[in-house]
Amino acid sequence: MKTHQSSLYKKLLKIWMIVLVSLHSSLVSAKSLEDYQKLYDVCVDEVIAENSLQSINNGVVEACSNHVSDVTKKEITRLYKLFYDKLNVESPVDALKFETAQKSWLAYRNAHCELMGSYVGSPMYGYCPMNMNMARAVELQELLGE
Repeated sequence: MKTHQSSLYKKLLKIWMIVLVSLHSSLVSAKSLEDYQKLYDVCVDEVIAENSLQSINNGVVEACSNHVSDVTKKEITRLYKLFYDKLNVESPVDALKFETAQKSWLAYRNAHCELMGSYVGSPMYGYCPMNMNMARAVELQELLGE
């Protein structure tokens, strides 16, 4: 019974998080690692407060990491398309290199974070990709001169 309650709690927390953070998603336009980290920190603080928790727990880390990852993935996709299109006009060969590099980065991120989750702990399954996505978004911004 306790496992069922824990599972239900996690599901309710996730649903609440989706509703809560979706209100903030449209207002946030992060441009630096600090901006993305602040988005995560605000999410954590709000989830803890809204759920009357005493401190952060794995469910909070997972929900907020997923939220920030969703934001950064959208930004990565936007920046990737802009830079790829620019390269494809200027140098189709470089555009293909960029595409290969992005696919390699995705494979590295996924494998690295899988290991982090296995050896550091389950919160890393969400927290690791979030951190890597934040850094990749900033890298792509630099490539575009944003």
